[in-house]
Amino acid sequence: MITKVKKTIAQYGLFEPDEVVVVGFSGGMDSVCLLHILHCLTEYRLKLVALYVNHSLRPEENQAEIDLLEEYGRRFGILTKQVVIDIPGRLRSKPQSLQLLARNERYRVFEEVRREFSASKVALAHHRDDQAETILYRLIRGTGLDGLAGIPVERDGVYVRPLLGVTRAEIREYIAVNGLRWVEDSSNQKASYQRNRLRLQLIPQIERDYNPQFKEALNRLGDLAREHNRFMKGLLKQLCSEVRIGESGRIGLKLDLFLKLDPYLQYHLLRDTLTELGVEYRMELRALQKLRSRIIAENYGFKKTHIYRKTLVYLEHGVLYFQRPEPEEDRGMEPVAVNAPGITRLASVATDLVIEDAVAPEKWSAVSAHEIYVDRDELSLPLQVRFWQPGDVFRPLGMEGSQKLHDFFINGKIPRRLRRKIPLLITADGRIIWVIGYRMADDVKVTGKTRRIWRISAVKAGMPPGD
Repeated sequence: MITKVKKTIAQYGLFEPDEVVVVGFSGGMDSVCLLHILHCLTEYRLKLVALYVNHSLRPEENQAEIDLLEEYGRRFGILTKQVVIDIPGRLRSKPQSLQLLARNERYRVFEEVRREFSASKVALAHHRDDQAETILYRLIRGTGLDGLAGIPVERDGVYVRPLLGVTRAEIREYIAVNGLRWVEDSSNQKASYQRNRLRLQLIPQIERDYNPQFKEALNRLGDLAREHNRFMKGLLKQLCSEVRIGESGRIGLKLDLFLKLDPYLQYHLLRDTLTELGVEYRMELRALQKLRSRIIAENYGFKKTHIYRKTLVYLEHGVLYFQRPEPEEDRGMEPVAVNAPGITRLASVATDLVIEDAVAPEKWSAVSAHEIYVDRDELSLPLQVRFWQPGDVFRPLGMEGSQKLHDFFINGKIPRRLRRKIPLLITADGRIIWVIGYRMADDVKVTGKTRRIWRISAVKAGMPPGD
């Protein structure tokens, strides 16, 4: 099995030697297997951080999983971290989908911990059976070919899944052969969750009554869909240069050229346009077909309309424009005046910004991503905090010249959905001195000529500095 995992890693270039990798650890069989394999890949010399996200849903099992986390940390000599999320409390204050809330919070924690340890990758333990279940789930919901591609081996250059080439049975055998202990998650047996019903009821029935190799058939379908998507991506790249118009805050399609395209290309062009615009929701086949049919029917008489999450579609001078409004949370944070020195509450991101007199740290390498040390005399006061705005530039620490903040986000592989939620610390003369949690500016760094130093830290609201 480990040969298959190495093949996946090499084929997709998942790791480079000496990378820091956060490993999602649940205590279950899959994550234990992943952690053990990555620990054994000595040729990569990976620096692993085993991360356990405690959703506060199963107190007794949670403790067993935490104990297992600490056991493997000691046994493998790797860093471990636990983060607690009060999912029940969140649900009481705002009823919503438990699984969706847990997933969103989990990925938020992944990003925070990745920044904390300056990790380049987050490794997750999805395997080939998970892939089959995902494809079937999307098929039932009415997905297009893009959805049939299933779970990607890597996403955003950050999230990687080295076990996607192996089955649950192979993982179980690996666990047994290597004598690894794991904890069974009781929620995996609850039929109230649709994904569980697929795994426990529907798939076994199909395997029993119709096709004993049904999961492998689904995986072959997913493999073919991914090949198809790669081909279409290359084709659409050329097509977009002719048909699509990119402008600030909106994307347009030249209607005369769009109407001449084959219907299948029209569908893919609409899908990619919405994806480029940042519509995170995976548009289902029916929704895209409905939109395409309306464009064809109304063509130059197309009436302004809103689609998913108030994305605006309208015709202007022969160009069909797609424009998405700023998310409410992004617009909710007006510039906040900063107490310098002092403590400033950034309510929209549940963070306290603490500025205090300091001396240079003994080891700069020990400074976390959530604090910076600056030359007080290089700051023009008052300071303020705001979010990213088009055209923002700054000079990242270590660079000679300035860089567009948009390019900094791309180079840092920061997901699009997070970019407008990252607070920025700004001087009175408009300079960005800290992309909070990511990088400070070079022009305010402490040097041998610095006389006064400020330590600026971002801590979770209500927590004392340093915790």
